[in-house]
Amino acid sequence: MKRLLLTLAVSLLGASGLSADPYPANLHELVVERSKSVVALEFVVEREIDRQQGFAYGLVVDDKGTIVVLESLIPSWVPVDKMKNFVGYTLPHNDREYDLKYLGNDYPSGWHILAFEDGLPGEFTPISAFDRGIAKMGDPVFGIGAVGKDMGFDPFVLTARVALTKEMPDRQVIMRDDIANPGCPIFNVDGAFVAWATDPQSYRRTMNVGRETLNVTLSNPEETSVALSSDDFFGYLEDIDPTNVEGPRSWIGVSGMQPIDPDVAEFLGIKNQSGIVLSEILDDSPSSRAGLENNDILIKVDGEILPRFRPDYSVTPYFQKLIRQKAPGETMTAEVIRGEERKSFDVVVGDGPKVVREADYRYFEKLGFTVREFLLTDGIRRRLPKSDMNGAIVNFVTRSSAVETAGLRMGDWIKQVEGQEVASFDDVLGLLDLVEQDEEKSEFVLLVERNNETSFIRAQLK
Repeated sequence: MKRLLLTLAVSLLGASGLSADPYPANLHELVVERSKSVVALEFVVEREIDRQQGFAYGLVVDDKGTIVVLESLIPSWVPVDKMKNFVGYTLPHNDREYDLKYLGNDYPSGWHILAFEDGLPGEFTPISAFDRGIAKMGDPVFGIGAVGKDMGFDPFVLTARVALTKEMPDRQVIMRDDIANPGCPIFNVDGAFVAWATDPQSYRRTMNVGRETLNVTLSNPEETSVALSSDDFFGYLEDIDPTNVEGPRSWIGVSGMQPIDPDVAEFLGIKNQSGIVLSEILDDSPSSRAGLENNDILIKVDGEILPRFRPDYSVTPYFQKLIRQKAPGETMTAEVIRGEERKSFDVVVGDGPKVVREADYRYFEKLGFTVREFLLTDGIRRRLPKSDMNGAIVNFVTRSSAVETAGLRMGDWIKQVEGQEVASFDDVLGLLDLVEQDEEKSEFVLLVERNNETSFIRAQLK
């Protein structure tokens, strides 16, 4: 009986400790002051036939007025010259627009970097002005959100406890409940910055419809329970140069990396560490020139073993992070298992190929679609040899146009125009120019490839 009473007392103490409100009486003041580090920003994306309004939350990070924005909140594939009219607002909105300039997309972090045109306004406080801390499992935290522009961008507070922290490979802080708008800061009860709210996690649920059970995936784009820890946040931030954001992208030319199963790792004699199968070494890439081959198993980088992660797939972004930390021209030593041998290779890191936002485009208004140049990433996706990477990709199709009715779709690979093979992007532009300028032409024909199948698109011009 005595033991039962003691157990009950301990349980009640634990329950009362957990149920007691851990938040300070001045929480309102803490939220108001820290909401000054958040910028509500708007921008315009100019498309071929319209203008789309974009919106995001950014975080002011220094006294120069530098702002960081999550990669997902500004379209990374849109050419920079098509994104315009960036303006920022305070929380709450003070009826003033602050002109912003877009500085670029930082490659190592993936973040978009912006700045105030005229320096940091007095109404904003950089996140670096607040104490920083480390969130641990069970810690009570609070995050900042804001209502929409039509309601004045009034800030609000959400509270939760940290359910889990996990290196994946960056340290993720995961809350039991939604804690902030993506792109907004999270603090501990002392008001120290502990994490930056990132993209929301998707939750798998089942839905019963009659006798059918359906698997569905749900997420709330307005709020999130996942955040990047403050130590990793500032680690990335320290390497960002606002005067030269769009620097070179480090690249070694490996595609289709897959982590090996722990049982396979033990069989290979590399227990308690990770390994990555380098499924495809691209032709004429830094890895190919160094001597790496398809299906080599990477086990060490620069003499250090690949650490063990759970889940196993976290080792792939870890390796990609190591690559991003190298500058083009630097050497990365890769030790691999090939068959029954271990081999070491010195890979000279190269400049990454063009990305979609850097590609050349042309909109053919009369024809009703946009083409862009064929990129290396397009060839990798289609598993093509480098010699076959040519032509153009359809990047936009006007709705209800003749080409859409004929079956042309975004992502189609143009291989022929009017029966003529195309060997380059310039070939496609030249042939489409002739079609568009021919006033007598009533129709034209394209040969396109989609999902490894070719088909003819015959579109009417009149």
